Amino acid sequence: MGHAITFAQQKGGAGKTTLLAHLAHAFAHKNQQVALLDLDPQGSLTQWASLADIDNLTMIETASYRVGGDIRSAAERYDYVLVDCPGSASSVLEAAIRESALVLIPCQPSMMDVWASQAVLDMAASEKTQARIVLNRVAPRGGAVDLVKGKLSDEGAKMLKAQIGNRVTFAHSFGNGSTALAAPGQPRAKAEIEALRREVSALVKKIGKT
Repeated sequence: MGHAITFAQQKGGAGKTTLLAHLAHAFAHKNQQVALLDLDPQGSLTQWASLADIDNLTMIETASYRVGGDIRSAAERYDYVLVDCPGSASSVLEAAIRESALVLIPCQPSMMDVWASQAVLDMAASEKTQARIVLNRVAPRGGAVDLVKGKLSDEGAKMLKAQIGNRVTFAHSFGNGSTALAAPGQPRAKAEIEALRREVSALVKKIGKT
Protein backbone atom coordinates (compact mmCIF):
# COMPACT_ATOMS: atom_id res chain seq x y z
CA MET A 1 0.00 0.00 0.00
CA GLY A 2 1.41 3.35 -1.01
CA HIS A 3 1.46 6.76 0.64
CA ALA A 4 -0.67 9.67 -0.57
CA ILE A 5 0.79 13.15 -0.13
CA THR A 6 -1.21 16.30 -0.87
CA PHE A 7 0.48 19.59 -1.77
CA ALA A 8 -1.58 22.65 -0.90
CA GLN A 9 -1.07 26.37 -0.40
CA GLN A 10 -3.64 29.14 -0.72
CA LYS A 11 -1.13 31.79 -1.76
CA GLY A 12 0.00 31.65 -5.36
CA GLY A 13 3.68 31.75 -6.24
CA ALA A 14 4.86 29.58 -3.36
CA GLY A 15 6.32 27.00 -5.74
CA LYS A 16 3.84 24.27 -4.90
CA THR A 17 3.75 22.45 -8.25
CA THR A 18 7.47 22.85 -8.92
CA LEU A 19 8.29 21.37 -5.52
CA LEU A 20 5.86 18.48 -6.09
CA ALA A 21 7.48 17.65 -9.43
CA HIS A 22 10.94 17.63 -7.89
CA LEU A 23 9.87 15.34 -5.06
CA ALA A 24 8.14 13.04 -7.55
CA HIS A 25 11.33 12.81 -9.62
CA ALA A 26 13.37 12.13 -6.48
CA PHE A 27 11.12 9.21 -5.54
CA ALA A 28 11.09 7.89 -9.10
CA HIS A 29 14.90 8.10 -9.24
CA LYS A 30 14.94 5.65 -6.31
CA ASN A 31 12.86 3.19 -8.36
CA GLN A 32 9.65 4.03 -6.53
CA GLN A 33 6.47 3.95 -8.59
CA VAL A 34 4.88 7.40 -8.40
CA ALA A 35 1.37 8.49 -9.41
CA LEU A 36 0.54 12.15 -10.03
CA LEU A 37 -2.94 13.65 -9.67
CA ASP A 38 -3.58 17.22 -10.81
CA LEU A 39 -6.55 18.88 -9.11
CA ASP A 40 -5.36 22.46 -9.65
CA PRO A 41 -7.45 24.21 -12.33
CA GLN A 42 -4.28 25.78 -13.74
CA GLY A 43 -3.15 22.31 -14.83
CA SER A 44 0.56 23.10 -14.53
CA LEU A 45 1.43 19.62 -13.27
CA THR A 46 -0.39 18.03 -16.20
CA GLN A 47 1.51 20.24 -18.65
CA TRP A 48 4.81 19.39 -16.99
CA ALA A 49 4.07 15.66 -17.05
CA SER A 50 3.22 15.84 -20.75
CA LEU A 51 6.74 17.10 -21.41
CA ALA A 52 8.57 14.97 -18.87
CA ASP A 53 10.44 11.82 -19.88
CA ILE A 54 10.98 10.26 -16.46
CA ASP A 55 10.69 6.57 -15.69
CA ASN A 56 8.38 5.39 -12.89
CA LEU A 57 6.04 8.41 -13.14
CA THR A 58 2.38 8.02 -14.11
CA MET A 59 -0.15 10.82 -14.57
CA ILE A 60 -3.63 9.74 -13.50
CA GLU A 61 -6.66 11.57 -14.82
CA THR A 62 -9.14 12.48 -12.13
CA ALA A 63 -12.11 14.74 -11.48
CA SER A 64 -13.35 16.60 -8.44
CA TYR A 65 -16.32 14.32 -7.86
CA ARG A 66 -14.19 11.17 -7.62
CA VAL A 67 -10.96 12.45 -6.12
CA GLY A 68 -11.22 10.42 -2.92
CA GLY A 69 -11.72 7.16 -4.74
CA ASP A 70 -8.97 7.92 -7.24
CA ILE A 71 -6.45 8.62 -4.48
CA ARG A 72 -7.36 5.39 -2.67
CA SER A 73 -7.14 3.38 -5.86
CA ALA A 74 -3.77 4.87 -6.79
CA ALA A 75 -2.40 4.19 -3.31
CA GLU A 76 -3.15 0.50 -3.86
CA ARG A 77 -0.99 0.42 -7.02
CA TYR A 78 1.80 2.93 -6.49
CA ASP A 79 4.42 3.55 -3.83
CA TYR A 80 3.66 7.27 -3.69
CA VAL A 81 0.67 9.31 -4.82
CA LEU A 82 1.38 13.03 -5.08
CA VAL A 83 -1.65 15.29 -5.37
CA ASP A 84 -1.51 18.89 -6.59
CA CYS A 85 -4.48 20.71 -5.08
CA PRO A 86 -6.21 24.00 -5.88
CA GLY A 87 -5.23 27.01 -3.85
CA SER A 88 -8.64 27.77 -2.41
CA ALA A 89 -10.17 25.88 0.47
CA SER A 90 -12.79 23.66 -1.09
CA SER A 91 -14.47 20.27 -0.92
CA VAL A 92 -11.87 18.99 -3.40
CA LEU A 93 -9.01 19.99 -1.12
CA GLU A 94 -10.86 18.58 1.87
CA ALA A 95 -11.34 15.21 0.13
CA ALA A 96 -7.69 15.05 -0.91
CA ILE A 97 -6.49 15.84 2.61
CA ARG A 98 -8.84 13.23 4.07
CA GLU A 99 -7.31 10.48 1.91
CA SER A 100 -3.70 11.52 2.40
CA ALA A 101 -1.06 10.44 4.85
CA LEU A 102 0.55 13.84 4.79
CA VAL A 103 -0.09 17.40 3.64
CA LEU A 104 2.91 19.44 2.52
CA ILE A 105 2.50 23.21 2.52
CA PRO A 106 5.21 25.11 0.64
CA CYS A 107 5.84 28.43 2.34
CA GLN A 108 8.12 31.24 1.22
CA PRO A 109 9.83 33.25 3.96
CA SER A 110 7.15 35.94 4.07
CA MET A 111 4.34 36.68 6.47
CA MET A 112 1.81 36.58 3.62
CA ASP A 113 2.73 32.95 3.02
CA VAL A 114 2.48 32.20 6.72
CA TRP A 115 -1.01 33.70 6.90
CA ALA A 116 -2.11 31.84 3.78
CA SER A 117 -0.88 28.54 5.19
CA GLN A 118 -3.19 28.64 8.18
CA ALA A 119 -6.36 27.62 6.34
CA VAL A 120 -4.67 24.46 5.03
CA LEU A 121 -3.25 23.69 8.47
CA ASP A 122 -6.73 24.08 9.98
CA MET A 123 -8.29 21.80 7.37
CA ALA A 124 -5.62 19.14 7.91
CA ALA A 125 -6.20 19.30 11.66
CA SER A 126 -9.94 18.93 11.10
CA GLU A 127 -9.34 15.81 9.00
CA LYS A 128 -6.77 14.48 11.49
CA THR A 129 -4.12 14.37 8.75
CA GLN A 130 -0.52 15.23 9.50
CA ALA A 131 0.68 18.49 7.91
CA ARG A 132 4.12 20.01 7.55
CA ILE A 133 5.36 23.36 6.32
CA VAL A 134 8.16 23.22 3.73
CA LEU A 135 10.17 26.41 3.65
CA ASN A 136 10.70 27.12 -0.04
CA ARG A 137 12.59 29.72 -2.07
CA VAL A 138 14.75 30.54 0.92
CA ALA A 139 17.36 33.22 0.21
CA PRO A 140 20.96 32.42 1.19
CA ARG A 141 21.06 35.47 3.47
CA GLY A 142 18.61 37.52 5.45
CA GLY A 143 16.62 37.32 8.64
CA ALA A 144 13.19 36.83 7.05
CA VAL A 145 13.38 33.05 7.36
CA ASP A 146 14.08 33.29 11.10
CA LEU A 147 11.09 35.57 11.58
CA VAL A 148 8.87 33.18 9.64
CA LYS A 149 10.14 30.17 11.58
CA GLY A 150 9.43 31.98 14.83
CA LYS A 151 5.90 32.91 13.80
CA LEU A 152 5.12 29.37 12.60
CA SER A 153 6.52 27.93 15.81
CA ASP A 154 4.48 30.32 17.91
CA GLU A 155 1.34 29.17 16.09
CA GLY A 156 2.15 25.51 16.64
CA ALA A 157 2.83 24.67 12.99
CA LYS A 158 5.22 21.82 12.33
CA MET A 159 8.03 22.36 9.83
CA LEU A 160 10.25 19.97 7.96
CA LYS A 161 13.95 20.28 8.68
CA ALA A 162 14.69 20.20 4.95
CA GLN A 163 14.29 23.56 3.25
CA ILE A 164 14.62 24.54 -0.38
CA GLY A 165 16.72 27.44 -1.60
CA ASN A 166 15.74 30.17 -4.03
CA ARG A 167 17.45 28.68 -7.09
CA VAL A 168 16.77 29.49 -10.73
CA THR A 169 17.35 25.88 -11.74
CA PHE A 170 14.15 24.69 -10.04
CA ALA A 171 11.81 26.87 -12.11
CA HIS A 172 13.92 26.66 -15.27
CA SER A 173 14.08 22.87 -15.32
CA PHE A 174 10.36 22.57 -14.49
CA GLY A 175 9.50 24.74 -17.49
CA ASN A 176 11.45 22.34 -19.68
CA GLY A 177 9.54 19.28 -18.44
CA SER A 178 12.36 18.17 -16.20
CA THR A 179 13.78 18.93 -12.74
CA ALA A 180 17.05 20.10 -11.26
CA LEU A 181 17.88 16.45 -10.59
CA ALA A 182 18.49 15.96 -14.31
CA ALA A 183 20.38 19.21 -14.80
CA PRO A 184 24.17 19.22 -15.10
CA GLY A 185 25.91 20.32 -11.93
CA GLN A 186 23.57 21.91 -9.36
CA PRO A 187 24.92 19.94 -6.36
CA ARG A 188 23.22 22.14 -3.76
CA ALA A 189 19.83 21.98 -5.44
CA LYS A 190 20.09 18.21 -5.75
CA ALA A 191 21.18 17.85 -2.13
CA GLU A 192 18.19 19.91 -0.96
CA ILE A 193 15.71 17.77 -2.89
CA GLU A 194 17.34 14.57 -1.67
CA ALA A 195 17.12 15.79 1.93
CA LEU A 196 13.43 16.53 1.37
CA ARG A 197 12.87 13.07 -0.12
CA ARG A 198 14.55 11.31 2.80
CA GLU A 199 12.64 13.29 5.41
CA VAL A 200 9.24 12.89 3.75
CA SER A 201 9.83 9.17 3.14
CA ALA A 202 10.69 8.57 6.78
CA LEU A 203 7.75 10.65 7.96
CA VAL A 204 5.04 8.91 5.93
CA LYS A 205 6.39 5.51 6.93
CA LYS A 206 6.19 6.58 10.55
CA ILE A 207 2.66 7.86 10.12
CA GLY A 208 1.63 4.60 8.49
CA LYS A 209 -1.58 6.01 7.00
CA THR A 210 -2.44 5.74 3.30
